[in-house]
Amino acid sequence: MLPVERSIEDLGGRIEAACLGALAGETAAGSAAGAADLLGVAESAAACGGFDEDDLRQRGLQRPSRSGNAGLVLRALPFGLLTPLDRPRLRRDAYRCVALAGADEGTAITAVAAAILIADLARFDLDTALVRVRQSLLEDAPMALLQRLTALPGSAELSGDPDPGIALQGAITAMKRAESIPDAVAAATGGPAAAMSLAGALAGAHRGPSALAGVNVPELPHGERALGIARMLAERARELLPVHEAPQPTG
Repeated sequence: MLPVERSIEDLGGRIEAACLGALAGETAAGSAAGAADLLGVAESAAACGGFDEDDLRQRGLQRPSRSGNAGLVLRALPFGLLTPLDRPRLRRDAYRCVALAGADEGTAITAVAAAILIADLARFDLDTALVRVRQSLLEDAPMALLQRLTALPGSAELSGDPDPGIALQGAITAMKRAESIPDAVAAATGGPAAAMSLAGALAGAHRGPSALAGVNVPELPHGERALGIARMLAERARELLPVHEAPQPTG
């Protein structure tokens, strides 16, 4: 039986690192890589406490991503960060968010997989998290996606194909090869641009603030805005934790 941990250490720090990691990935890519998608949805989720179609439409998030379908996968991540212990809710909210933007079924399921993965990386090692994601989606996801929920072997080169599943596998592979956000982003180079943002976000959620070593937040374009959005999302996420999971005051 897979381990089940019912608490998350430094959820706020992990959310901040994930948001900044996505931005670091997009900055390194030098083109739209999904970070703006993530931050826009995160701001909406923080304001509304979850998926809110009207609010997302007001923010223009019913439109396609500038990063293509792979960029839509980034829009699902805030729901994994917002309610990491509520699997049914994060799956539902992630799916509805990308479907709102016209995602095809394959992209939508890939986005759900990414949302589950970022939620589980806040509690488990990468290999365990991937097993849990595959088990969660066993009846829903096509075999092609389930096969991509693993790191590429050895030093295999990443594919630049913009397919969302390939971008997610590229990010997973980069995480397997690196620990810090800068190293994960660098390891994702060669894949689609969105893989770089995905790698940064996943590494941030997994390692927390320690993954930010080497990231100069003040020099990141829109870094202060990203930090502000992350802190609002983290505050809302703590409010939504089950009562027995909420962090206890110290002193």
